[in-house]
Amino acid sequence: MRIGVICAMHEEVDLIRKDMQSDKIETIAGRDFHIGKLYGVDTVLVVSRIGKVASAITTSILIDRFNVDKVVFSGTAGGVDPKMNVGDAVVATSSVQHDFKVPGGDMFRIPLLDISYLPTDEELSKKAMEAVQEYISNDMLNDIPKQYLDEFKIISPKVEMGVIASGDEFVCSKERNNWLYENVKDIKCVEMEGASVAQACFEYGVPYAIIRVISDCANDDASVDFDLFIKEAACHFTRGTVKALFSRLG
Repeated sequence: MRIGVICAMHEEVDLIRKDMQSDKIETIAGRDFHIGKLYGVDTVLVVSRIGKVASAITTSILIDRFNVDKVVFSGTAGGVDPKMNVGDAVVATSSVQHDFKVPGGDMFRIPLLDISYLPTDEELSKKAMEAVQEYISNDMLNDIPKQYLDEFKIISPKVEMGVIASGDEFVCSKERNNWLYENVKDIKCVEMEGASVAQACFEYGVPYAIIRVISDCANDDASVDFDLFIKEAACHFTRGTVKALFSRLG
């Protein structure tokens, strides 16, 4: 079994990349694909870059060139559900492109595929949920330095399952946040890559899971330094949750 692991930004993989064993690098389309063993599992690790097109290209390469059996995407997201706070996590039940609409069609529905909400793999997502719960309960508050836990106001993080919406925009206004909450059913958070990873996996028939940690509240009240959160918190979250997940895939 070979797993493809994707993050959108280099900072999110800085720690996990150091744990790769027998790390061989193959560069395709300007992306470095790290091939080796990660926590005992054959893995290809890659930074997709930001946005739906970039992540769709990356996912297609992982599947078509490296023959991965499953895909895991980990990264940050903006909270949309009012119950989600900075430091909480979401495991996707399905993904939707919130900026996808064609004349005369249902909102978000993809022509020819005739689907709006792309379902994640149930078994893989269940294991991802267990892994995130384990990491949050046992290690997250120890991994992230206390000064940053205080700065990000992370006290008692939780994990939920639900819909993750994706679009080629960084959502940072109350108006857009409210629109998403009203129009995307069971939405938990918003980001810029997951649904395109989902569509590529859906069309190739490859199981996938999406794991996101909340970095901000996707509105103009957000006070968290996003770049600092990526550097000091998201990197720990990625390593901890992927490690816990891989222990369940043997």
